Amino acid sequence: MQRPLIILGTGGNALDLLDLVESRPTPWRVAGFLDDARPEGAVVAGLPVLGRLAEARRFAEDPEMGFVNAIGSEASHRERLRIVAGTGLDPARFATLVHAGARVSSRAVLGPGTCIHAGASVAGQVVVGAHVAIGPGAIVGHDAVIEDGAVLAPGCLVSGFVRLGRSCYVGAGSALRQRVVIGERALVGLGAVVLRDVPPGATVVGNPARTLRTGA
Repeated sequence: MQRPLIILGTGGNALDLLDLVESRPTPWRVAGFLDDARPEGAVVAGLPVLGRLAEARRFAEDPEMGFVNAIGSEASHRERLRIVAGTGLDPARFATLVHAGARVSSRAVLGPGTCIHAGASVAGQVVVGAHVAIGPGAIVGHDAVIEDGAVLAPGCLVSGFVRLGRSCYVGAGSALRQRVVIGERALVGLGAVVLRDVPPGATVVGNPARTLRTGA
């Protein structure tokens, strides 16, 4: 019997999560969404908006209910962990989801609430924290460490031994050289080629990557 799952947010990431859940037989069925930007009763992709984010604990009274966070674009990634904490939910209530078309090493470690989308690859000895989003086609090399709340956009390349800080964002099509460190809450822009460490909160763009903005 499948357990109900609520998705936090209703944007494009939420639609990707719907596809992820439907990609293989899982213990989950999506019951609907919680979102502050749409009214209760609105319908998204055929499923209802059940209420606001602050109502998560009410739905958690059902011991079978699971949750997953879909909020975390280049504009909101720094708020990803705050949104999760604001629900007041036990970390164990968040589902870890892997698309049928993703490849994840048996020697990788995935934290609660992490989602790995179609075509992504996660190599051996990778450690992935909680509430991490690894987008379609993203590649994570061996021995990388991805801290809580990080977002890897589609098609990015994270080489071996890279470390991604909490709530950072790695843009679509970007490439990170081996052993670089991306600081907490930093943003790597679309298609950037990162050859050196990126300080916390900084935004880097270009090939080779240069600093566009400092700490945020």
